[in-house]
Amino acid sequence: MRYILGGILAFFLVGCGDSSGGGSYTSPSNEVIQKISARIEVAPKRWDGAPDSVESWAAQAGGRLLNREKNEDKSYAYVFRIPVKQFESFVSKVRSMGIVINEQVSLSDITKEVADIEARLRAKEEAVQRLQTLLARASTPSEILETEKALQSALAERDELRSQYENQRLLAEHVRLDVILRNRRYVGYSEGGSYWLQLRRSVEAGWEGLIYFTFFIAFLWWFWLLIGLGILIIRWWVKKRRAQKASK
Repeated sequence: MRYILGGILAFFLVGCGDSSGGGSYTSPSNEVIQKISARIEVAPKRWDGAPDSVESWAAQAGGRLLNREKNEDKSYAYVFRIPVKQFESFVSKVRSMGIVINEQVSLSDITKEVADIEARLRAKEEAVQRLQTLLARASTPSEILETEKALQSALAERDELRSQYENQRLLAEHVRLDVILRNRRYVGYSEGGSYWLQLRRSVEAGWEGLIYFTFFIAFLWWFWLLIGLGILIIRWWVKKRRAQKASK
């Protein structure tokens, strides 16, 4: 999983390149621009301090915390925006915390959306320049008033397109990552972990643990039957040997 993700990220970085600053924008190209969303659910070995570690690692990676929810002492749910270049390193640290219950990565192609905004933004920039030229040439109050009104409207639309463009670039250069931390004491049997870990949690839970342990013993009925049969064969063989010795 991590090697496939690394290849995807490498391709993505080559395709997107660096972001442009301020309100500037790049011209449309044939490069593929993709938005990455991911989700990882982990049961940390050590629950105490795990949330603080995740938040600290995200800050070190240059990430931004978008949302955080706590479900008593059972789980924490985070939504981060992590730079693409730091994504794999950050996720590797989260994986190392304990049992990975679930991990997903999805890609969305936003090339057409970005190209459309770029084209509209370029056209609007040209319209603003034309209106500025007309305003400089206007001679009557009515011409000046009408041109200023059109220019203000064009500037507002241009700024809105710039904002949309920057938002798309932000999505393309960052990963929206959901991180779920689960307290191991509340992780179900079907969600991962060794048998002994699950057995220990069940025993700690009391009666439920005793039931699961009893089911485990009953499941190995054939094993206990073989042991009993082996004991009978050994005792029969020992008695036979003693009888043979006594007859001599």
